[in-house]
Amino acid sequence: MYEVATIAMGVTALSAAGSAYYSYESGQKNKETYEENASIAEKDAALREQIAAQDALAIKEKAGYDEDTHRQRIRTMLSRQRSMYGKSGVATEGSPLLVMQETADQGEMDALAIRYGGDVEAARVKSGASADASRARSEANLLRIQGRTAGRLGYIQAGSTLLQGAGQAMTKKNYQTQRT
Repeated sequence: MYEVATIAMGVTALSAAGSAYYSYESGQKNKETYEENASIAEKDAALREQIAAQDALAIKEKAGYDEDTHRQRIRTMLSRQRSMYGKSGVATEGSPLLVMQETADQGEMDALAIRYGGDVEAARVKSGASADASRARSEANLLRIQGRTAGRLGYIQAGSTLLQGAGQAMTKKNYQTQRT
């Protein structure tokens, strides 16, 4: 029949083994969780850039539409000016011609400013998304490092638990040996 000390050593060893396995598994699960979160952060970064590219394209298209609409308004305005000058009997030369030319030049400058505004806004949207995506990728890298650390910590804790259990079992064995 087994002595109480021998049974206690066996229980201590089994307990240490179970705790070591739990430490190992816990570390591996933590590592997996960090890796999954890193993957989500990477996907978030890519999605942010994709959405920003679509937004920038929409902004540029809207600016192009506004530019074309503005040019059409200027053409309509010039047509009215010519019509008014013609109805009033004024020749479209000299001062009236200069006024019409100034209207056309200013209208073109405004149209180009509309295009430029769209380009600037599109670049701002892309730049902001790029910074957000960069932060998300940095977070993903940090999560991966934390995951590797958690995995290693699981190994270390498992080893430490096994050593501690072995030490306790040996202490019980030494106690048993001294008593007999």
